[in-house]
Amino acid sequence: MSTEKAVAVVAGVGSGLSAAVCRTLAAQGYAVAGLARRQEVADGLAQEIGNAGGLMRAYPCDLTDEAAVERTFAAIERELGVPEVLVYTAGTFLCKPLLETTAADFEALWRGNCLGAFLCAQQAVSRMLPRGKGTVIFTGATSAVKPGAQFAAFGASKSAQRGLAQAMARELGPRGIHVAHVILDGVIWAQGEDEASTLKAEAIAASYLHLIQQDRSAWTFELDLRPDLERF
Repeated sequence: MSTEKAVAVVAGVGSGLSAAVCRTLAAQGYAVAGLARRQEVADGLAQEIGNAGGLMRAYPCDLTDEAAVERTFAAIERELGVPEVLVYTAGTFLCKPLLETTAADFEALWRGNCLGAFLCAQQAVSRMLPRGKGTVIFTGATSAVKPGAQFAAFGASKSAQRGLAQAMARELGPRGIHVAHVILDGVIWAQGEDEASTLKAEAIAASYLHLIQQDRSAWTFELDLRPDLERF
């Protein structure tokens, strides 16, 4: 049975950014569907959010498996309702010299960073379009526009994700679907990192919320976020 809350899907739930996005959206009154390869990770976060008065449900899902993604979105619609928001935070990282990068490496990066984004977007958008509204946010990286040395596989996959987002924005914007691509230019803070020189997950999540709440007369397509000490 669906809830009366607006539904947000966060794809790629773990610690850090995705958890911050789930907490932020739940605090804003969304029913959050957290998609994770390992359900126990999302279950712990769902319990924390529930204890704080919010609503999150965990869904185990391989985001690169078309049938699994289709089943999962069907379950979300049945149990929570039609998604109004999709935030794709899943990602696969690799830094390796070109001649040491295997075809399997290259394909794995593309599958995690681009194919999964495509599959989740298809399922979400197909449900948003009849209502004529919705927001899709892709979590990008500097390598989407300026990949460095030894980032051949990572840069290619994030560039492909950005191309997907750009094409979707042009196609779906006139139909009421806001598509945004966020470039994270820097390292997200984790225990042991220098807090002054890293991105804070909660601050990124606040920027995502701003994108979701934007009036359609002034939508942002691309937003780049970096700490004030990051060179660019």
